[in-house]
Amino acid sequence: MPETQKVTAAVTDGPVHDWFSLSYCNYQVMPRTLMQSMPTEWQERMVACLNELHDAFQHIPQAEVYDVQAATEHIVREMTEAELKQAGIEADWYGGAVFTKAATTQEEFDEWRAKHETDAPTYSRDGQELDPHERVLLPTSDPVPNYNRGRTFIEPVIEVPR
Repeated sequence: MPETQKVTAAVTDGPVHDWFSLSYCNYQVMPRTLMQSMPTEWQERMVACLNELHDAFQHIPQAEVYDVQAATEHIVREMTEAELKQAGIEADWYGGAVFTKAATTQEEFDEWRAKHETDAPTYSRDGQELDPHERVLLPTSDPVPNYNRGRTFIEPVIEVPR
């Protein structure tokens, strides 16, 4: 039975932290197709590291599964009307006021709009106000092909050390 080693110092600012750089990512998602396309020796090292990580934290409750989806990142205030709609975000340019008059002229509507329109909209999704500078994700198709039960291979470009 292997000896248990206890880590006593927090190494939260080590190489993994540096690898994530300045992002606020909480997870690293790795495409299976690309991993399976790496040389066998690399795969063996990767699997050993993943097994070591799993064994070290099996005492911590974790989610049973995750739903990962390819996406593009957008800043709320820079999104088009179509992108806002796709993300389920509403832009309120009228401070909560709603034009309800059924029969109206364009002139009446323009007058109402001039009276209620704000300089910048308030953005909300699911009843929660969003910061205009907040980044949101829009689903997109994944550019990496599906692993297809291990049949998909993509030639990696690997530099050989001299």
